[in-house]
Amino acid sequence: MFNIRIAYANLPPFVIVENVHGNDVLDGFMPQIVKAVARELKWNVTYIKEPEDVYGIWENGTWTGMVGMLYRNEVDLILNPILPKKEVLEFARFTNPITVEAYTFLSGKKTEEPGFFLYFSVLRYTVWITVLMTLVLVSLTSAFLYGRIRETRDLQSISYKYFWKYLADMFRQNPTEKYLLRESDSSLSMMLPILATLWIICIGLVMNAFQSLLVSKLTVKKSQPYVDSMADILKTDKTIPIVPIEIGIQDALENSGIDLYEEVWKKVEKNMWPGKDVFLDKTIIAVQDGKYCIIHGKLILRNILGEFFKKHSFCQLHISEHFFFPFPLLLAMNREIPEYIFDHFNLGLTRLLGADIAGRTFKAAAEVSNYCTSYSDSELKPLGTKNIYGVLLMWAAGLSVSILALLCEIMNKRFYG
Repeated sequence: MFNIRIAYANLPPFVIVENVHGNDVLDGFMPQIVKAVARELKWNVTYIKEPEDVYGIWENGTWTGMVGMLYRNEVDLILNPILPKKEVLEFARFTNPITVEAYTFLSGKKTEEPGFFLYFSVLRYTVWITVLMTLVLVSLTSAFLYGRIRETRDLQSISYKYFWKYLADMFRQNPTEKYLLRESDSSLSMMLPILATLWIICIGLVMNAFQSLLVSKLTVKKSQPYVDSMADILKTDKTIPIVPIEIGIQDALENSGIDLYEEVWKKVEKNMWPGKDVFLDKTIIAVQDGKYCIIHGKLILRNILGEFFKKHSFCQLHISEHFFFPFPLLLAMNREIPEYIFDHFNLGLTRLLGADIAGRTFKAAAEVSNYCTSYSDSELKPLGTKNIYGVLLMWAAGLSVSILALLCEIMNKRFYG
């Protein structure tokens, strides 16, 4: 029976560690797979926990974390899958890929306010122009018909008066018999109530649609992420990009030969945090508020969001679909282990991975995290003063036109009355 020492750290979703009565109980799909392979190969396994739950980095002339344990020959295998690095190849062999990961962005979402001219934004400008043109056309047609009914000598003065009265009645949608001229014996007078009725029906339909759309504007608010791409990081200084120092993001950004990546690295290198601080609840809440955004692997971020939602029952966050630098996640085994043992382990590992255990695990995490990324505020909000500025503007414009028309009528009476 072969004895093997395996290092592990509590880094979900790959390895989950629960302390039960003072003993660590390993959960997650990686312990399940490795235990199954070890049983098949008849290994005697000893699990050794990394005290700080970190993968490890090159620091002060040596490796830290689980990679450091492998480097110092304290363990034979790392249970948590890691990003392959050529420096690690000096003392380790890498298995076939466990899964494929890619970096992306976790950001909060800002909600767009309805704005000062909410009423105007409910309908497209083409609808408003059409309503205005129809109003002018109906008014001019009505004034023309009224002029045909009266004697020619009264055409100008009567047109002014009728136009003013007709507009006043039409705006309040309460036409009177007096100004619709039903008492006239002229056959043309029948056209006037028809025009007014058609106007009222059409504008009524428009206003009903307007009312429904207004409710939608007040309930469904558009939201967009503070950061959704590398270009967004360069555009803003309000949202600070933070990265766990352990993931070695510099391998993807620094000296990449891509100008955009290297510019982003200049901002990111100032904000490299320990992983345990990046995923604190208070940090996630700050991300939600737009203070930070997190750069990490999409699978890790989805798992973090799932756990955050289970704890808080609410979150409004965004995981970008603009992935970059895809890479495989592998297990690392000490080169001191005979190659034939590594080959047997790698073969058994690959066969179990074919059952898509990893895919089922990540699918479950994604379903929970979707509650965070798909949240929308649908609560009906009351109208505020800022939302009716458009109405006030329309009222002021109507009042101004009315005063202007009244002045024209007074001047007309002065010269022609």
